[in-house]
Amino acid sequence: MVPNLNIRPFEERDYPAIAAVLMAAWPDEVHTEAGLREHDKHAPEIRWGRFVAEVEHQMVGVGEYSQFEGMYHPQKFAAWVTVKPAFRSQGIGKALYRRVLGAIEPHNPISILSSTREDQPHALAWLKKLGFAEKMRYWESRLDVKRFDFGPWAGKIEAVEAAGFELRSMKELESDPAYKQKLYDLWLEARLDVPRPEEISEVSFEDYCKWVFDSRYYLPEGHFVAVDQHTGQYVALSTLWKTDSDYLHTGLTGTRRAYRRKGLALALKLKGIRFAQAYGAREIRTGNESNNRAMLSINEALGFVKQPAWIDLVKVLKEG
Repeated sequence: MVPNLNIRPFEERDYPAIAAVLMAAWPDEVHTEAGLREHDKHAPEIRWGRFVAEVEHQMVGVGEYSQFEGMYHPQKFAAWVTVKPAFRSQGIGKALYRRVLGAIEPHNPISILSSTREDQPHALAWLKKLGFAEKMRYWESRLDVKRFDFGPWAGKIEAVEAAGFELRSMKELESDPAYKQKLYDLWLEARLDVPRPEEISEVSFEDYCKWVFDSRYYLPEGHFVAVDQHTGQYVALSTLWKTDSDYLHTGLTGTRRAYRRKGLALALKLKGIRFAQAYGAREIRTGNESNNRAMLSINEALGFVKQPAWIDLVKVLKEG
C-alpha cells in the first residue's frame, strides 16, 4: 500500500483533476471537465457516487459507482476504478474498489457491471480475479472522414429518396411541433434491437428530452431521420454527437422493423459522413456489439476501422 494514501468522497472542485486521471489512463479518448459534468446529470432514481485517491495531495485515481437509466434495476450497479499508470500495482485500485463496494452495500446489490478494453490485459485479469465474468464485448470503429470517397456510393441516397423517403436533419424538422415526440417514438422501437449487457428498462419522454435536446453535445444538424413521405412517420435514424475534440461520435443508428432492407440505415450513414466532412470533423467514431453483424457489415463496407474491443463484465453477488 502506498504511504500517505488518502481516499475521500468526490467534491465539486475535483472535476479537472479527475479528467486528468482519465486522460492519463485513456490517452486516445477525450475526457474534460465539461464532459464529466454532462455525465453527472443523472435521473432522480439513479444511485451514484465517486471517490478519489490522493497521494501527497496529488490525485492519482478515481472510483465510481452508478446505475443505468436505460437498464435500470434498483439492485444492479456498475462500478469503475481508474488509476494513473505511474501509480498502478500499489494497492490504490484495491482500496478504491473496497470503498465503492462499501458505498453500495446498504442498497443490497445483486450484481456489479464493470468494463475495460482488451488491450488492457492487467485490468482484465484484475477484474476476473475479483470474480467478474465477461458478459458482452463491442468494438469502437473509426472512420477517416476527410479521406472518405463517395464515388462507390453514388446514387444510394437518391435511390432511397426516390422510393418515398425524405432524409432530414432534426434541425430541418424543428418547425414541426411534434418532432421531439416523433423522434422519441422512433427511438423507443429502434432501441429494442440494441444488444446490451442487462435487461432494458423504460425511459420516459421527459428523461429522453433531457438526454438529447438538453445535452451540450446535441447536434441537430447531425441527427438524421428518414421520414415516410406517405405517413409522415419517422422510420429510421442515425445520430452524430459533438465531442470536446475534433471527432464526432455516432449515437444510435436503427430502423423500424417494418422498414428494414430498404437501404435506409446506409443512406443515413452517408448523410452523416457528408455532414461530418462539411463540419470539419477529423473522424467519426461508433460502437457495435461484436455479434451485431447487420451494423458491423455496413460500417465495415464504409471503411470504419475496428479498434480494440471493449468488454463488459458482470460480478453476480447474489441471485435476484
